[in-house]
Amino acid sequence: MDFEIIYPKIKKQSLVMLRLRYIMGLVFIAASVACVAVNLAVGGKAWSVIALWGMYMVWTLVLRQPLVERNLISQGVRLAVMTGILLVLIDRLLYPGWAAFVVPIVSYAALIVLAVLFFVNVSQQRHNVMPLIILTALVVVGSTVAMFVFSETRWPMIVLAATAAVLLIATALILRERLISEIVKRFHIK
Repeated sequence: MDFEIIYPKIKKQSLVMLRLRYIMGLVFIAASVACVAVNLAVGGKAWSVIALWGMYMVWTLVLRQPLVERNLISQGVRLAVMTGILLVLIDRLLYPGWAAFVVPIVSYAALIVLAVLFFVNVSQQRHNVMPLIILTALVVVGSTVAMFVFSETRWPMIVLAATAAVLLIATALILRERLISEIVKRFHIK
């Protein structure tokens, strides 16, 4: 019985890249400790949490690439989620009051970009659809709940929920049986 290998072969990294990643890791650790120490020494708002999250974003999105889900849609989903978390952190820790209006608009733009990436080449991107489906389902639920929590900024949440729902329905209609097979592949249990 022959097995088809569908995962990408692990490429050997150059010694220069391994050393660069090691050095950058040390720099990030030193910068993290320095940020927390300065923030604790000076006092005030917890800006070091935002700096730590920004460094984590750079490390995760640029320096440490995943082996399996390394495609534009998966990377875009990760970038959208991490950017949303960063905006909420800035809102809660530094300048409160604007995230309920801005985060839905940024999320809407991210959904549109991801939808374009998906629908431009559906036949090839159908294997990469699960992160997009999970994100859109969570956005529909989250923005629907947020509509009732943040009643003063309701229209961005309505637009975001409607866009995510339309994207979810369009994906289900276009993929049909292939979507079910992708879901079974994603959540298989033996």
